[in-house]
Amino acid sequence: MKIVLLPQAQEDLDRVLEPLFSRLIRQISALKEYPELGASMAGPFAGYRGFIVEFYRVVYRVSGQHIEIAYIRDCRRRPLS
Repeated sequence: MKIVLLPQAQEDLDRVLEPLFSRLIRQISALKEYPELGASMAGPFAGYRGFIVEFYRVVYRVSGQHIEIAYIRDCRRRPLS
């Protein structure tokens, strides 16, 4: 399977510093072998899966032979109103 970072996910990842950056890359790379690694999401995110690495949530979906990373959210941020 090929991993594709959507534009928002790439922007999010560009803001992450080492050593957390490397941990995120390792976990995202593991999706190639274990695409169902993350828990299924519900509601407006139905069809997506997600997992946490420290305080970052990685949200993705499996689409054919691709894994699309939608975003990598810093969960410490205040929610948008």
